[in-house]
Amino acid sequence: MGELAAATALLPALNPQMLLLADRGFDSDAFLGAVSATGAQYLIRLRSARRPLVETVLPDGSYLTHIDGRPVRIIEATVTATCADGQRIGDSYLLATSLLDPASNPAATLVRPYHERWGATRSRTRLSELPDRRIDLMSTA
Repeated sequence: MGELAAATALLPALNPQMLLLADRGFDSDAFLGAVSATGAQYLIRLRSARRPLVETVLPDGSYLTHIDGRPVRIIEATVTATCADGQRIGDSYLLATSLLDPASNPAATLVRPYHERWGATRSRTRLSELPDRRIDLMSTA
């Protein structure tokens, strides 16, 4: 069973008090719809090939769009690591969330738990293991 199928089988365990964090492997219209149907909120990284239409730009720089007919908020984010020698490396990505109100859930606040999930699942990576590395996180939205 693949990750998406396994995650779909676990969706009945979600409830409206939960926030589902997921990586780009879960960027599926059907999966987003299934999560929404549970009443849980989500924060899911989109695949780099997906380019949602900007419908409304929000005060925190995130924007509203629709995915498969459902309203979604998109946050553009960057993870940057500063090495001990001062070299900076990083990556940019899009996060889709069902948390539509930037006043209640600012982009910078939502980026942090996604990054923490990212770090936890990659705890054996070189950047996570070396104590002389510092990881900065910011919303570019």
